[in-house]
Amino acid sequence: MKRGTLKAVTKIDRIDGPFGWTIVRDVHVLILHEAGSYHWLETWLDGHRTSLGDPLPGEMWFVPAGHVHRAEAKGGSVRFVEIEIPSALLAVPSGARPIAAYQDRMMAALVAAVAADEAGAGDALLALLHETLARRVAPPVPPAIAPRIDDLMASIQTQLETPITVEEMAAEVGMSVNSLITNFARATGWTPAQYMLHQRLRRACWFLANRPLSVAEIAFATGFSSHAHLCAAFRRKLAMSPGEWRAFAKGRAELDG
Repeated sequence: MKRGTLKAVTKIDRIDGPFGWTIVRDVHVLILHEAGSYHWLETWLDGHRTSLGDPLPGEMWFVPAGHVHRAEAKGGSVRFVEIEIPSALLAVPSGARPIAAYQDRMMAALVAAVAADEAGAGDALLALLHETLARRVAPPVPPAIAPRIDDLMASIQTQLETPITVEEMAAEVGMSVNSLITNFARATGWTPAQYMLHQRLRRACWFLANRPLSVAEIAFATGFSSHAHLCAAFRRKLAMSPGEWRAFAKGRAELDG
């Protein structure tokens, strides 16, 4: 589909084992994960980690023109929408944090609308992207600290089911607590504690969509203290219950859903 100068295509990707790929283009690329799942996905932009963990339906990745997006997955099948945006139509502000594993229901709906060739959807998507990128501008992370943030993101992912304090995180990467909180927020938009909660919720969402486990079992497996704790976090952060998320994701766990 082409409308004006935006180009949208829906693709299905199936990989049987570990596989990596790189995107470098002279146009911006916005990717919406619609259905299915890779068995683990890690992404980098210009050599810095931007996301890791099993992707969820509705999550998006944005690759600015001329930048290097790298991804690695361990297998799986997904359906996704890819939007190409000429760089002349969208200025990416310097210092904007990457959009990766990003959840925004309005933006996802607009991507789907562009793919469906709905009138006005392209202009609305560009406007929302412009606003979103402007909100994500932050001071740069010092080059000597950026690799430590990358390493901590990976370490957190291996400890989601166990309690870990910010003091322990700071000691792990050899930083003061204040320096860690400041630079982690610059890189990701979250404090380390907020990021850990976000990743726990992502994993819980994946379990709900892909495994026949009870909410209590999922809470235990993802580091929440109880069924009630997980439900409260869902309400606060996702504005729905775990059961409502499971119903939403049920038809998107398979490619033909």
